[in-house]
Amino acid sequence: MFFLWYILRLTQHSLLSKKRDGTGKHGDEIKIHWIKQEIETNRTQRYGSAEDSTMIVFPSSQVRNWLDLAMNKQHFHHIISFTILGMLLFIVAGCMESRVNSTEDLPGSQFRGSVRLQAEDNSFEINKNLVLVRLEGTGFETLTDTAGKWTLNLVPQGTYTISYSKPGYSTAKRFSVRCDGKFPVIVKPMTLAQLPSYSVDAIETTVLNDSLIITCKTATLALQDRRVIVYVDTVMIDSNKLNTYLFTNLDMVIKAGTNAAQIRIPLSDLAAKGIQSGSTVFVSGFGIVRFEATADESFLAIDPITKKTIFWNIRFPGATSEFTVP
Repeated sequence: MFFLWYILRLTQHSLLSKKRDGTGKHGDEIKIHWIKQEIETNRTQRYGSAEDSTMIVFPSSQVRNWLDLAMNKQHFHHIISFTILGMLLFIVAGCMESRVNSTEDLPGSQFRGSVRLQAEDNSFEINKNLVLVRLEGTGFETLTDTAGKWTLNLVPQGTYTISYSKPGYSTAKRFSVRCDGKFPVIVKPMTLAQLPSYSVDAIETTVLNDSLIITCKTATLALQDRRVIVYVDTVMIDSNKLNTYLFTNLDMVIKAGTNAAQIRIPLSDLAAKGIQSGSTVFVSGFGIVRFEATADESFLAIDPITKKTIFWNIRFPGATSEFTVP
């Protein structure tokens, strides 16, 4: 608006005022009185006073041309400057609008995260590369670098499950990671624990009075305490579907220097889960490390569908036994 106002003002000033004649009409000539000091001085000396100086008369069309030329020379650079300024403002405004709206045209979000590798002795690995990071149900996957960092680009809007895996370490997942397809998503760090070096090779189940006695054995003597997780269900326990069990127990520990341990579960606990007398029950045991809850949800998670706790750091295969509830 200011630019248009300035152009109008220049046009207004460029118009020539015409001197009216005695009839009140505009004359065809414009009279210009030279009043410069040096001219007045010369004429005063010649004619006696400045008032006696002669009026110089030029045709109006010629004066108009002179004044137009002077006006153009005086304001031409202003017109050019404001024209360029207006063009620049238009371009900048267009770029700003493009920048604001550019996020609507982005093909997807960028996912960024990191992974740590924890050894069986609880130390952390320096080299954290070659961890496979995948968005389940999609073709998006990548490997971590030596620092454990990973990036996935152009991820469409949606809610995803991210899985992490590396041979010799646990396979973990992070559920319900959302993105809007526009802005970057910073994913919580994930820690993968080295899988236990032992496995449960045998399991026995015995009903004694009002309790279920479960005994697990390993093939070798333990050099340190070993934790065993027990799953209980009325169907055969599938190691690939450990999110549908009735309940679990983490009380069993095989002490250093031994290769077996035993726990007792009251039958009333089975009844509380809906297991009735005469039902066939399957019991499975697996070696496990690092099963505590952490802020970054690295060692366990809640399945968003079954609402069961999923433990990631389990050593497969395990052992399974079955019995009939009396």
